[in-house]
Amino acid sequence: MAHRRVLSCWLDVCCDLYNAGLQERREAWRVARRRVTEFDQQKELTAIRASDAYLNAVPLQVQRSALARLERAFVAFFTRCRKAAAPGYPRFRTRRRYTSFSFMCKTSPLMRGRYVYIPKIGQVKFHRYRALEGYPKQVTIGYDSTDKWYVSFVCDVGDAPAKTPVRSATGIDLGLTTFATLADGTEIANPRFFRTGQKQLARRQRIFSRRVRGSASRERARVQVAKTHQHIQNQRKDFARKLSVELFKKYDLIAHEDLEIRGLSRGRNAKSVNDAAWGTFLRALHSKAESAGKHVIAVDPRGTSQRCSGCGETVRKELSERIHSCRCGTVLGRDHNAALNVLALGRSAVEAEKFSAVETEESI
Repeated sequence: MAHRRVLSCWLDVCCDLYNAGLQERREAWRVARRRVTEFDQQKELTAIRASDAYLNAVPLQVQRSALARLERAFVAFFTRCRKAAAPGYPRFRTRRRYTSFSFMCKTSPLMRGRYVYIPKIGQVKFHRYRALEGYPKQVTIGYDSTDKWYVSFVCDVGDAPAKTPVRSATGIDLGLTTFATLADGTEIANPRFFRTGQKQLARRQRIFSRRVRGSASRERARVQVAKTHQHIQNQRKDFARKLSVELFKKYDLIAHEDLEIRGLSRGRNAKSVNDAAWGTFLRALHSKAESAGKHVIAVDPRGTSQRCSGCGETVRKELSERIHSCRCGTVLGRDHNAALNVLALGRSAVEAEKFSAVETEESI
């Protein structure tokens, strides 16, 4: 409990520094059209710490992480402005929206067995559920929506393994009726984790809505709602990671559609699209491919369901039509046909990359 109180105080300091830094940047630009940089604010922090014992009790690295986070927020803001996207100017953070801080490892190892070293606190025990890969370089400490503290490590694992030769390949068509269909016709069932847990979630949300604002019972009810959401999220991540591992045990190349998931998640099938969590699966797929030295290709999804995988002719179908039938004699499930087209596009992309690499070597 003593460690939690100290860490909570550090988060309060970081949140105040973040908001103060944001206020300084806003006022400097509004009054004098002057841009305040992270370097300027880091120098000011050093001067303030010399005269403030309370701030000086918090590790310098921890405080600098708040100013570095503010700098990243402004860099992202200016990047969106250049791309003509919705700017999203950095906002002030409440204590609920500032939940973590980081520090680097410079002189001593961050972790020894089941203990992590925290500056000015010392060794703190944590639950180590698997061995770390590489050498830990940075630690992030925070708490989640269920008010449980966690620690995460950034490790230097060296260069990624070399890509393996492509001996087996498949295409994936993501869907809602079935989660995915492979080019060999294998169908992977859609687990529908949210649909399974929505009754419990609705019940806990009703209890939460009836509690008096600011009461201890309302906070307990909020934690129960957060735990339900977290459980569903963990189920999706576990499913995506295990499926990615199983696919790369069989295939060296996986091609998938480059879907505009954000747009699809706002349409009439938004609930089902969000429940399928295609984005979580695709991120896991690319991550596992990088660590395993395998290949993942995202291809243009336009026409993959309408084009015949046998002869290439376009066969128009409504979304409700689940069978692809072409006059060339090809009769397949709609998703199976799309997966074959995705695989063909993936193979073409790989061949184009090889040809481009050969041309570059010859020009050099």
